Amino acid sequence: MAYHALYRKYRPSRFSEVVAEEHVTGILKNQVKTGRVAHAYLFSGSRGIGKTSTARIFAKAINCLNPQDGEPCGECEACKLSSQDSIDIIEMDAASNSRVDEMRALLDKAEFAPVYLKNKVYIIDEAHMLSKSANNALLKTLEEPPEHVVFILATTEPQALPATILSRCQRFDFRRPSVAEMVGLLKRVLSDVGARIDEEGMMCIARAADGGFRDCLSIADQCLAFSGNDLTEDDVLSVLGSMNGDFLFRFADSIIESDSPAVMKQIDAVISSGRDIGIFVQDLASHFRALLMAKVCGECSGILDCTRDTMKMYLKQAESTSRARLERALQAIMDLQPNLRWVSMPRVLLESTLMKICHPEESEELLAVSDRIAEIEKKLSNGSFSIVSSQPSPKPSAEDKPPWEDNAETDVYAVPEERKAPVSVHPAATPEAEAIYKTFMAALMRSDLMLGMQLQLSSSHWCDDEMLNICFDKSKRSNYNYTSSADIKQKLRKIAAESIAPYSVDILLGDDTAQTSDLPKELFGVEIVKE
Repeated sequence: MAYHALYRKYRPSRFSEVVAEEHVTGILKNQVKTGRVAHAYLFSGSRGIGKTSTARIFAKAINCLNPQDGEPCGECEACKLSSQDSIDIIEMDAASNSRVDEMRALLDKAEFAPVYLKNKVYIIDEAHMLSKSANNALLKTLEEPPEHVVFILATTEPQALPATILSRCQRFDFRRPSVAEMVGLLKRVLSDVGARIDEEGMMCIARAADGGFRDCLSIADQCLAFSGNDLTEDDVLSVLGSMNGDFLFRFADSIIESDSPAVMKQIDAVISSGRDIGIFVQDLASHFRALLMAKVCGECSGILDCTRDTMKMYLKQAESTSRARLERALQAIMDLQPNLRWVSMPRVLLESTLMKICHPEESEELLAVSDRIAEIEKKLSNGSFSIVSSQPSPKPSAEDKPPWEDNAETDVYAVPEERKAPVSVHPAATPEAEAIYKTFMAALMRSDLMLGMQLQLSSSHWCDDEMLNICFDKSKRSNYNYTSSADIKQKLRKIAAESIAPYSVDILLGDDTAQTSDLPKELFGVEIVKE
């Protein structure tokens, strides 16, 4: 006898065997019991979750001579005929029969009464693939269907169907099963065939199936063919080409700790073991998503479909880094994924991307600024830097002190000289303008540190007509665009009114080409010395 794949052998033959779709099967059973069967149905949902199987069961149930609580009895002559290739139950694959001529040939036979059964049932798979003309031909029959005909349309893309078709069908949306439901099905099937896969191995299969029962059983079939009837998680991972969870946790630790040598060695281990880079990147994205969910939601094993022990590991690892770091890492990995297929050296692209994630302090992108601050704070707390008090700058005498500096804070909020862009000398620049600028920047740094860091990149500043002008050169156009937006300007002028009134502030774009230094040597009035 020929071998039958697991997904074919264990295809549901009764409504009670359809997993996770009780909201659909319950209504269909009631319609069979009451005899209130509609003339057209639409079953929509992702692949491999039972749409076609449910359509076949329903076709059998409405033709059964002795239905039991809405279920087909499976023993009468009609049930036996329905289980075979009956001429009264017609299945059509719209993906390969999408033309109007094929649809007309099918519908021409709908006028004839069924030969053996009570109802003639048309099951049209992948209904969204029908051409416009074929849909129009089908629409005419759906408007005035023969009494003995029932149409069941199955599709993964209901939004592609015309509204005129949708409005004439009773629509049932099939939901994606959870990992736990797929594991439950796997346990029953494996027990029946005399095979065993450990719990973690079944979780790996269920997650890889991505919500499809057919995919789940197909992967299990492949694993049994690979390693026999007794499988472990490592056997499943070998078939899937994935790395185990412990390796992903170690790899993520290396990225979070910015341990570049360890990251490179682990990438080499992935390549040497014959794993596919695309699958590895997908696993890595899933892992960082789980860390971000743990950081944001706390305990969320139901969302992540993982065991409680794994959830504890996610929570512990997420505590060692910031939310901004996880978001940036996940975004970089997701941006990397679609590009792998277009490059001749995907390994190099993977390595360069991970190096950027490991060293955000080397990035000049605006999105990395908060990450750079977090890295500096982390190194300070870990003792990687020592702090040496910088010499205080000379204080002006009371009589020389301008009125807007009466309530100025101490130099802890002053802008570090090393963080400023080289400033060009403007004809209107004066010592008084410099004092006004420092007072304004001190107030801004207290109010909005990120915005203050943006203005530090300006090339010059001066005062005229009670206006503090801060100018960016053309090489810093992106910083100018950000700080000169309407809402930011309003915020800057509010801070100016509170700190340097009657002076206001304006942002300008000049022609200088000054460049900024890359890393701070001094932060908030203290000198940072690398140990």
